[in-house]
Amino acid sequence: MAWSTRPFLVHPILAAEAHRLEGVHVRSTRSRRVAILGLGLLMVAGLLVPAAALSSPAQQGPRTVTALVGAGQDQLQALAFYPMNLRVHAGDTVNWRINGDELHTVAFVRGVDPGQFPVGVTTPLLPPTERVPAFAVPIPGMPPEAQQFNPQVAWPTRAPGAPIETYIGTGFLNSGVLTKDPIMAGAPPNNNFSVTFPTVGSYMYICLIHTVNMMGTVEVVGPDVAVPDQAAIDATANTEIATSMQLINITKAEGDQTAKSEPGPAGTTFWYVRSGMEEFNSGDSRMQVMDFLPKSTTVQAGDTVIWSTDYFHTVSFVPSPPSPELFLAIDQPSGPPMLVLNPQVAAPIKTSSTYNPGESFNSGLIGPFTPFGLSWGLTFDQPGTYEYVCLVHELLGMKGTITVQPR
Repeated sequence: MAWSTRPFLVHPILAAEAHRLEGVHVRSTRSRRVAILGLGLLMVAGLLVPAAALSSPAQQGPRTVTALVGAGQDQLQALAFYPMNLRVHAGDTVNWRINGDELHTVAFVRGVDPGQFPVGVTTPLLPPTERVPAFAVPIPGMPPEAQQFNPQVAWPTRAPGAPIETYIGTGFLNSGVLTKDPIMAGAPPNNNFSVTFPTVGSYMYICLIHTVNMMGTVEVVGPDVAVPDQAAIDATANTEIATSMQLINITKAEGDQTAKSEPGPAGTTFWYVRSGMEEFNSGDSRMQVMDFLPKSTTVQAGDTVIWSTDYFHTVSFVPSPPSPELFLAIDQPSGPPMLVLNPQVAAPIKTSSTYNPGESFNSGLIGPFTPFGLSWGLTFDQPGTYEYVCLVHELLGMKGTITVQPR
């Protein structure tokens, strides 16, 4: 991937600063995915394992077991840890391996002084007095609207080459962003995360990208208590994943129908398209369809399409591909690069209420925790077929088309 300094459409001050810093490289990251979502029910299926699958406490020493982070492929994503509840012996190590296509972290945050997170937010998974690091934070010396991916979320707490971290119930441990591929060109792989647990206790962990409801627990027991072996752990994980994917496929079938509509002014029509969809019958919002539903919508000239979401997406018409990257990486004198949230993705671009095929139109980041609301609309008056994408989840295949017929 070429290294380049790219101008910003929305924040010229930030662009000017990037150009001013001679010798500072600004490089595009891959169009990876981030997400924030609502509270859901905890997965309980498959938590019981047969007694025969339990390891003998007297015949083994410290071991390493593997758990999975996320599940699904492309547009169908389960935002959960598998198995959600894990029992190990004191002294064992747990290795979490990325399994889905969405971005996640594994983070232990209980008992951390809130002052350790300069920009902290609350989560219903923790007591109200505790905080977790926010997803985006201001860039020092820049206008408040210029934001970067919080380094406390993006990067691991374990330094390269350092020993495996140990957790005893307090302190901040974070995997950084776990992905199947490097988060950016030239970055080392970060697809697994290990922690050793020397002390008996029950320890909750969360994903710092999905801070509202993606959590798991590690129960650490003494040597006289039987624990599941790796085969039993895998079986439980697979059972939970199968239940998740069944819910997600039901969700897609529910949403992938004709767009709903209602009469508009002067004989026109308002059309409603979902930007992503969660499984609403179970109430488990961790089950997400990362697509536009319906994927193709046919309207007449003069009609308006309104997209809505309860997740974290964009609705973006890009006249000249490739699409802008979600993050732009700026090298720093030491440590990892700064991941600047690209305003061409994050902020709205709408020069007119009526679509012009030769111009960029972008909702910006819409969702429950963004300043741009939950919906975005655009009127179409020129016949033709127009493709649009979600700039956050484009690599997952989140694309749609609007076909405009003459009235």
